[in-house]
Amino acid sequence: GERANVYLTDTLESPHATPRQLPLFMEPIAEQRQRALAVKRRTPIVVCLGNPPYDRHEAARSDNGHRTGAWVRWGEDGRGADAIFRDFAAPVAEAGRGGQLKNLYNLYVYFWRWALWKVFEQDGGRGGVVSFVTASSYLAGEAFLGMREHMRRVCDDIWILDLGGEGRGARLSENVFAIQTPVAVAVAMRRGKAKPETPARVRYARIDGTRAEKLRRLDAIGGFGDVDWQDCPAHWQAPFLPSDAGDYFGLPLLTDLMPWQHSGVQLKRTWPIAPDAETLEQRWRALMRAKNRAHLFRETRDRKVAGRHPSALTGTTAGSDEPPLAELPADAPTPPVSRYAYRSLDRQYVLADGRLMDFRRPDLWRCHSDRQVYLTSLLTKPLGSGPALVACADMPDLDHFSGRGAKDAIPLYRAADGGEANVAPGLLAQLPRDTSAEDFLAYVYGILAHPAFAERFASELESRQLRVPVTADARLFRRVRNVGRRLLKLHTYHRRFLAADDPPSVPPGAALCTKGVPLDEDGYPDAFSHDAATRTLRVGEGEFAPVPTEVYEFEVSGLKVVQSWLRYRMKRGAGRQSSPLNEIRPTRWPPAFTGELLELLWVLEGTLALHPEQERLLERVVAGPCLPATAIASVDSALRQPPKASRSAPLLGA
Repeated sequence: GERANVYLTDTLESPHATPRQLPLFMEPIAEQRQRALAVKRRTPIVVCLGNPPYDRHEAARSDNGHRTGAWVRWGEDGRGADAIFRDFAAPVAEAGRGGQLKNLYNLYVYFWRWALWKVFEQDGGRGGVVSFVTASSYLAGEAFLGMREHMRRVCDDIWILDLGGEGRGARLSENVFAIQTPVAVAVAMRRGKAKPETPARVRYARIDGTRAEKLRRLDAIGGFGDVDWQDCPAHWQAPFLPSDAGDYFGLPLLTDLMPWQHSGVQLKRTWPIAPDAETLEQRWRALMRAKNRAHLFRETRDRKVAGRHPSALTGTTAGSDEPPLAELPADAPTPPVSRYAYRSLDRQYVLADGRLMDFRRPDLWRCHSDRQVYLTSLLTKPLGSGPALVACADMPDLDHFSGRGAKDAIPLYRAADGGEANVAPGLLAQLPRDTSAEDFLAYVYGILAHPAFAERFASELESRQLRVPVTADARLFRRVRNVGRRLLKLHTYHRRFLAADDPPSVPPGAALCTKGVPLDEDGYPDAFSHDAATRTLRVGEGEFAPVPTEVYEFEVSGLKVVQSWLRYRMKRGAGRQSSPLNEIRPTRWPPAFTGELLELLWVLEGTLALHPEQERLLERVVAGPCLPATAIASVDSALRQPPKASRSAPLLGA
């Protein structure tokens, strides 16, 4: 009888590929490939179902020379000029979001593009259905705006059943599969060849609960009518998430108000980062004395001890005459040691040498100065409890915000001299008279940097869209700005937004060191605890009081700030150990740690004291008229890109 049309083949391969001559014993495979190619070229398909693999990748070519994404991504000529994947990628670049494209390069995205082409577009197009279970990143991610637009163009109706399952973010939920990547079921339908120039209707529903509860709910669904669907926005590139009945989605995006966002520094090794500068000097000397520097260094694809990379944190990687780490003498001087914003409100130190950093972010270093301020947040995952933003004055780490992959830092300035602010053109003119870029940043911080914002808009923030209610009331604007300035002063440890009579360091609060941490080797603390009843923080044998529970438990999207700060400074340290160099740590509790811990406690005391006022002001702002998103002019794509390389040099000590 006639065999089933099931073939072992590469789905993403070109339908016009020329079969290769294979050995005799491989003829069955060659025959299957030829039959599959015939199906791709000639056989109409009206239903495509599947659970394609999810695998995000960075390299254009894998180790075996096979181009990931094959014909879908690279086209017939292997260069991508005629690739159908361009329909997904080109709109992202045109929207000035080219920096996000790395998130689009995922196997499941290639399979989506192939299925849409095969079912809806091949030979002039036809009706049909595509239904996939895949990672859900395409629902709202900026890298997928072209994918969403194309789906709206080739489909009539799209249904999204979001199953959640985030295993790594601030809002954890059980997954229906044994993975940490959130997933969604999508059904995309087209009724016939003719497709009017109107976006497909997109409907969304979410299933929450435990894994067992989600599976029971799925099992009970017998048809579309069994699901309570919500309509999603109709414009081409909008997220596949529901339109909200309230006003939140009519507010401007923070990423439109401050158009340039840039990933924080990523070293790919932790030993060049430490809470004290002396430890970094010891680690450097150990590396230079080592016979096998490659082993201690922790080599990666982008950084090897024999590679030529610039030590300077700005400039190009090509043509550098600086000696590789492998060629440095044993007594080579320690690179500059710079303050580093490692985690929220946790200032550590870094060896500021580009040879140690896989992704040193020269564009950020070039704009760094004693005027610069950075905001960090979660722009690719839903926010958890605590403030929606955290500020810092030092160069931020990739995971500065919560240790969970914040990825995007938002600088206040596009130049070290402060001559060009990272603010949408024309925005300041719509704000109260004489509002400066610093005033606007302070307003944003005053309205977003407290827990009440994330609590009030918890459901809306599932969309990963951080929007800013900018009040039209000039007096109210100034009140929020003033609170924001006070908070920014605290969170930058009195290094930014200072008035003429402000002290240069954090003023003392209520917390005191009531019993000193021993300074000998035996007394180095390896644990800490908190007594809520006596409001005492115990660090080894040392004690700090009064420390209210609210200070000890202060959270930034899952990161307990005080507890994280202390873990990195315990005898054994914390975080990923990337090299034996990580084992080089202080042998005694440095007295500076006591002073810095007190400063952190005082900063949090002042922060908590401002929260009630911030919450009251937020209620007043959202109750009154606010600047609509439509009032923000379309931002030129150039303003979403890093500034030109000739602006200025880095000021590492800032």
